[in-house]
Amino acid sequence: MKEFEAKTVDEAVKKAVAELGIEADKLRYDVLAEQKGLFKKYAKIGVYEKDDALAYSAKYLASVLEAMGLKADINPNVVDDIIHLDMVSEADASRIIGRGGETLAALNEVVRDAVYNKFGEHYRLLLNINGYKDQKYEKLKSMAQRIAQTVKKTHITAELEPMTSDERRIIHNILNDDPKIRTVSVGGGSTRHVTIQYVETPGANNEVKTSADVAEKAVPEEEKTEEPASALDQAFAQKEEELSKPEEEEKKELTPEEQAEKDAFIPEDKAE
Repeated sequence: MKEFEAKTVDEAVKKAVAELGIEADKLRYDVLAEQKGLFKKYAKIGVYEKDDALAYSAKYLASVLEAMGLKADINPNVVDDIIHLDMVSEADASRIIGRGGETLAALNEVVRDAVYNKFGEHYRLLLNINGYKDQKYEKLKSMAQRIAQTVKKTHITAELEPMTSDERRIIHNILNDDPKIRTVSVGGGSTRHVTIQYVETPGANNEVKTSADVAEKAVPEEEKTEEPASALDQAFAQKEEELSKPEEEEKKELTPEEQAEKDAFIPEDKAE
């Protein structure tokens, strides 16, 4: 916490804004002392910095673990503007991680919300224990690259399982430089996940598909037929099909209109 002194709180805030380069409405501080006398005025404020948020988050996490009956050593640090709380635990690591990392993700959200409530700012915060996240990131990278290759071959969009924000960021980053792949996060809350999409090459006849597009079985090439080019061609094709049927198949009772049409038809070889 950095302290600033002046005659009034407003003047102390102005000094902090000028020195730190932070907008007044985004400045987070506590009034440490204030005197409003007739002959003497004095004020001192303490401005919160990221180091304060780092220390508070580590202390808060320790209190939560203690309340849960779990033990872990916490190493807080800031890397690339992200607050990292790296934990080490021999006995309780699996319980802190939880099934599929669910408990660790929940702890991450709880601590991040507590920091926001204290400092009024959304800090990026990441909890890790015994290198669990690092191992998971490597698996996610391999999985993303493998799925991306399949998407490029099939042109079918792949939808991944819901992930935490840091895990989704890994997917985006690892595929960011592939010109034929686009990653998009969709959904909200616990269902938010990444889709891996094929990107058409300009000028090429590449169709982007979804899984629903390939639900029906494709018709073999030899079974495909071309439709007649016009209505007249369709009429001739229908008449030729009728003439090619054996007479016994035509013994069904005809309507008066059908009988009149049949009597009026004269084959080309008998026409005058």
